[in-house]
Amino acid sequence: MKKFIKLDQKNILNILKLYKDFGVDIQINQFQNELKQVSCEKVTNNTKKKLDNFYISKKKKSYDNLINAKNIDELENLFENFNGCNLKKTATNFVKFQGNKNSQLLFVDGTPDTEEDKSGKSFVSSKGNLFEKMLNAIHLKYEDIFIVNSIPWRPPGNRYPTEEEIKICRPFIFNLIMLLKPSIIVCLGEVPTNQILDLNQSIIKTRGEWHSLKSNSNSHFDPEYTPYILPTLNISYLLNRPDMKRKAWDDMKMLRDKIREI
Repeated sequence: MKKFIKLDQKNILNILKLYKDFGVDIQINQFQNELKQVSCEKVTNNTKKKLDNFYISKKKKSYDNLINAKNIDELENLFENFNGCNLKKTATNFVKFQGNKNSQLLFVDGTPDTEEDKSGKSFVSSKGNLFEKMLNAIHLKYEDIFIVNSIPWRPPGNRYPTEEEIKICRPFIFNLIMLLKPSIIVCLGEVPTNQILDLNQSIIKTRGEWHSLKSNSNSHFDPEYTPYILPTLNISYLLNRPDMKRKAWDDMKMLRDKIREI
């Protein structure tokens, strides 16, 4: 039986060039273009695969490091010294954890604004004033809660964070939840809501009802640990849209009632 010789792409193109020199050029250019297109698609797919593997590796490394955090101070130090998020390069300060480490109420804010970036502290200036009024309205104080930013570095120009930036910081937030084990988690805005609940939708659609952690959100969670999660509007958003304060107040009343219930 006659054996077939396997030719690589380079040899095929050389043979086609020879045919073309002899005057046989029908469909040759088209075939060459198709070969080049296949080659480009192969390179693109390989590049995407490498990037995906790199991201998975970086995410796994961050998880592995966090499992060893034995307390909140150690976790905060790991988070502050984490170099896997590009926002750290452009931000002025890491916004630190703050509040009562024994609290049953965890408030997770989105990204820092300009003033928070400068001070390295959450809820300063007009944003802090409005947040304090909202807490006081349901008989809470700063000393009663614990606060963290879902992403502790301000994005350039206060832009919306990318999906990768949200995901790369997720294990830190999950590890904090695991250490603090709050009964109630309040997500202030779309970024922390989608980060914790693993969603991709508008806060307008998500707010106004209680949610639960997905069973596959983090394999290190105690399966019997089921905190109540309340998404509500971001404080910075309320400063720009005072007409939405009524909806935020409805959410705060839900929070007040749940605190009384449990």
